Amino acid sequence: MKKKLLSILLTLVLCFSLAACGGDDRLKELKDLFNQVVEPYNEALTLAQENGWMADEVTQTELNTMSAVLDPLGEMLSEGGSELTDEDYDAFTKLLEEWLPAMDELVQRVSVPYEE
Repeated sequence: MKKKLLSILLTLVLCFSLAACGGDDRLKELKDLFNQVVEPYNEALTLAQENGWMADEVTQTELNTMSAVLDPLGEMLSEGGSELTDEDYDAFTKLLEEWLPAMDELVQRVSVPYEE
C-alpha cells in the first residue's frame, strides 16, 4: 500500500512539474515577443518626440495606446507573470504579434520631421 501511495504521489509531483515547465515556456515566449515589440516602440517614441510627431493626433493616439498596454504588461512580466491567465497569455500574444509588423512602419514614419 505504501508503494502504491508513493507511486501516486510521485506521479502527481511529475505532472505538476511538467505543467510548471509549460508555464515557464509560455512566459519566456511572451517575454521574447514583448521585447521584440518594446524595442522599436521605444525607438519610435523617442523619434516622435524629437521630430515633432506628437503633434499628429493619429501618431500620438497610436503611441499612447501601445503605452497603455506595454507598460502594465512589462510590469507583470518583470514580476514573474504569475497573475497572467491562459486567456491573458493568448490575448497579449495575439496583440503583440499584430503590432510587431507595424513597428517598422511606425519607426520609419516618425524618423523624419513632422510637417502639418
